[in-house]
Amino acid sequence: MAVFIALKRPGPPAKEVLVNLDQILMVQQGQGSGSAILFGREHSVNFEEDVPTVIRRIQTGPYIRTGPG
Repeated sequence: MAVFIALKRPGPPAKEVLVNLDQILMVQQGQGSGSAILFGREHSVNFEEDVPTVIRRIQTGPYIRTGPG
């Protein structure tokens, strides 16, 4: 069962995307503001939420779960 959190990508247009918690390698400060999440060796994605907010969301949710149940 995969577990996701929803984060906002900067725009235009800004949009909310699901992030699979199992795929996150590192969360770091974004360029300028917000945060960047590293997926894989060199795949970094920017988000509007700051680093403490992303860490809190990873730890406490709310989560979106897939699979039976």
